Amino acid sequence: MQDIKRFLFIIIIAFSFFTCTDEEPISFDDSIGSFVRFRLQVDNNNNVIEKPSVDNATPTVSSYTKDNFKELKIPVALTTKSIEEIISVEFEADIKNILGVEITPSNQLRFTKTQRVDTIYVKFNDRWDVSKNPEIIFSLISSTRSDVNIGIPNDSNPENELIVNFSKLDFSYQFAPPNSKEIIGNKGEQVEINVVFPDGYVLSEIKDKDFLLEQSSNFDYNLVKREITDPTKITYILTVNENIAVDVLEFKTIFEMNNLDNYTLVGNNRFTITKPIFVERDNNTNTAYNFYNLSNPFYRTYGENWLFDPNDNKCEWSSFFAFTYPVVVTSDHPNAVLFDDKGTPNTSDDIYHHAFRIGFNSPNLGNTTNSFNLKRWFTNESINAANSPGFNIPEALEFFPDNGNSTDRGIVRVIEQDLIIAGTNGNSYVIQISGEGTYKKINTEVFEINLTLQATNNSLFGGTIESQYFIYNSNNYPDPVDLNENCVVPSML
Repeated sequence: MQDIKRFLFIIIIAFSFFTCTDEEPISFDDSIGSFVRFRLQVDNNNNVIEKPSVDNATPTVSSYTKDNFKELKIPVALTTKSIEEIISVEFEADIKNILGVEITPSNQLRFTKTQRVDTIYVKFNDRWDVSKNPEIIFSLISSTRSDVNIGIPNDSNPENELIVNFSKLDFSYQFAPPNSKEIIGNKGEQVEINVVFPDGYVLSEIKDKDFLLEQSSNFDYNLVKREITDPTKITYILTVNENIAVDVLEFKTIFEMNNLDNYTLVGNNRFTITKPIFVERDNNTNTAYNFYNLSNPFYRTYGENWLFDPNDNKCEWSSFFAFTYPVVVTSDHPNAVLFDDKGTPNTSDDIYHHAFRIGFNSPNLGNTTNSFNLKRWFTNESINAANSPGFNIPEALEFFPDNGNSTDRGIVRVIEQDLIIAGTNGNSYVIQISGEGTYKKINTEVFEINLTLQATNNSLFGGTIESQYFIYNSNNYPDPVDLNENCVVPSML
């Protein structure tokens, strides 16, 4: 019975520890004594859980196998009822068969009344060789306060030692989505191009590499690689060197990603910068405004997609929704409308939206929304943004009102781009999308979009397939009539 009580008490302590903020003084009942222990948690994808995303339901681990090159952050927690002065805890790290390891702090942690958690940061500078069985063993050694126990006072799992093992590195790199950008065409205009490394990189291997190779361009520009400071990406800045804001002509620059030894290129290897032909439209029409509501963070558009249902073994309309947002542009964009002047005469912080574009995104960082019902096109899709950023489409649809100023109807186009979508098995694919249709106001409050989406990928679809949609700015819409045509059949990624 005593062991059961002790176990329940430890669970309560863990919960209370993680529901307090850094600014709040944390109070503990130390009926089983004061103690310090490692508090490392890992999710189902072997990612270390970091604040503020701590998961109270996930147990701590006493060993961890590192499969990426990112800095490792190891939390160490002190449980005690009160702290009157700084408590220091010494630790040691036994590094075996691995070079280029930096550990901060080197051997001592500090705890105060308002800081009950300190962190050991482990940075790696060289690739490790798994054939040599690399390992780091962290051990808590002593405390400056004699009543603080090293580890939880139990015999089964005191959590006073943490073993870090290492698996084979499989580095990848890709363009940060989307891999295209439209510009106005003004001299001095800049575009940021990011090359991301989801599992990190070895600095010595990439710092002197040129990643972008021009394939074609019909305007003058300057390209500079910024100083590398981010452990998961490098950034280029393209600056337009001439005024190309000509309405009747299209200007375009295409870059191709260079190959990098010992790194796998994921997704599309091209990045396109375009100054499109200008289409005359009255910005006061502001068609896009009918399809979002920023006062409601969970506002969404609703749709029906003609899709094969394996349960009914036939094509039928599949209902879906997607969280919908405006497209933010600069004040000098030809389709900019002022959204918020912040109530001040200072124009530098004014927010402008594209009068004729909307996008789909998740209100929750790291998650994705169901743009164009694409999540139901597959049976094993990975839905987090890190693996499948293509489920979020920040610039998805563009409206072209009849006569440039109709408030009731016009043409709608899918903004051509490449989407990266992956399966839970790790396979990743680039899907090119395009399409067009019409939109109209069907009553005083509801707009209806009727469009055909084209999606291209040879491996998944054998080329290009088409899918039919109705999309509405409200869930109060009529049921569409069944179509007498084929539909997309969900497939494995």
